[in-house]
Amino acid sequence: MPHNNCLNQTVITLSLSLALAANTAVAAADLAAQSHATNIENNNDSMVPSVISDAVSDVDMQLRLAAKSNTEVCAADICLQNQAFNTRVQQLGAQLSEAAYAQYPTLKKRAPNFVFSVAEKKEAGSASNARGKVVIFRGLQAFALTDDALSFVMGREMAHVIGKHHNKNTSTKLIISALATILFPAVGIIGASSAATQATTATTLLTSAASTATSLLGSEVALAKMKPSQLVEADEIALKVLNQLSINAALNSSQNSTQWNLRETASVLQLDEAEITANSASKNWLQDLQTSQAYLQQLVNVEDNAVVALETETLQLDVAEADLINQDHVVSSLPVAGNHKLEAAK
Repeated sequence: MPHNNCLNQTVITLSLSLALAANTAVAAADLAAQSHATNIENNNDSMVPSVISDAVSDVDMQLRLAAKSNTEVCAADICLQNQAFNTRVQQLGAQLSEAAYAQYPTLKKRAPNFVFSVAEKKEAGSASNARGKVVIFRGLQAFALTDDALSFVMGREMAHVIGKHHNKNTSTKLIISALATILFPAVGIIGASSAATQATTATTLLTSAASTATSLLGSEVALAKMKPSQLVEADEIALKVLNQLSINAALNSSQNSTQWNLRETASVLQLDEAEITANSASKNWLQDLQTSQAYLQQLVNVEDNAVVALETETLQLDVAEADLINQDHVVSSLPVAGNHKLEAAK
């Protein structure tokens, strides 16, 4: 009976602790976000050593890739199409890397080289790690993106590296894990002070399981809370890199590249609901891409409104100038009073 009381009290305590996990996770996310509200160019502001962040982000990327379905082995023309897409990714990646290092001069200290590859995954998507490895999923090839649109997708994934999002996510996970470790030893103290003074193996297992569950649940909640702001920042960073890409192209006349086209990219990346539904395995990634597309379209609308406003202002100035000219013409055509009297005297 004492054993059951001990176990029941522990279960109740664990349930209460798990109920606090989500709130703990949100608090940890806020703490991590505040701790990383720093300049991208500052390479010494990470809460965790870069070697840890690099390792954790690489494991996360590998696990994500492992969870995706592989494509079938290509044959004949499909292999040629795949190779052509691979070449495009490498060529665009080289140009984007040059632009990124020009835009963010200290980036090389933590990501010496961006490495681009295409993973044989059926889904459309992308992934990266903290050191600058960027992976494009084969499924994206089926969308037949223009170079400008593909550059934006690649630049957006690079932006997670530039914006230190992998470092921030690793820090958040470590904070959650530390909080779970601190939280659950209290369960043992509560159990020891109860009528049943000895913890059972079942209690220990429950405590360990609850601690792990809190850490995992807390990490998911925290990262989900951070994701929207990271996506917004990724879009903004990608645009800076792409604008720099246009500058590089203008300065290097030998480079067969034109300026990046915002309007065309926004148009190409706009998908309808049917396309997203048809690619259910890629749904989350495609929905995030549509959020980015909406941001690009908003910028296009701002440009259009500015052009309309300028044209309206110019038209108003032209009308005002024409009115002034007409008024001057009317005034100059009126007889002068003195001259009229002289004519009458004659």
